[in-house]
Amino acid sequence: MELYRSHREQEGYQTPSVSDLQLLLLENIRPRGPVNEVWPGIYIGNAATARDKSTLFNMRITHIVNAAHGPYHVNTGARFYRDMHVDYYGVEADDSADFDLSLFFHPVAKFIRAALSQRGK
Repeated sequence: MELYRSHREQEGYQTPSVSDLQLLLLENIRPRGPVNEVWPGIYIGNAATARDKSTLFNMRITHIVNAAHGPYHVNTGARFYRDMHVDYYGVEADDSADFDLSLFFHPVAKFIRAALSQRGK
């Protein structure tokens, strides 16, 4: 099974119109709480949400990217979620203007793409 099919190849996928994309982006321009859907199936949450397994379970979250992974940050990790059916990807990034987060863009994008291709959240 190929995990990295293009959007056009995904079964039942139709590319949204530009106006639909603009409405979606404008609708989610302001945070509405500790976790927000910023794109269909993609959510951004805070540290408390990352540690709240019942919320993640109720939201049916299947994949987690933690950009603050590590013992001195949001120390969750794959072991933290071992009792859930969640795939985890951690990036041990510093919250500073000097940290080069771009090194992680491609691997994280592949992880997210694979998750979405499996209809994950």
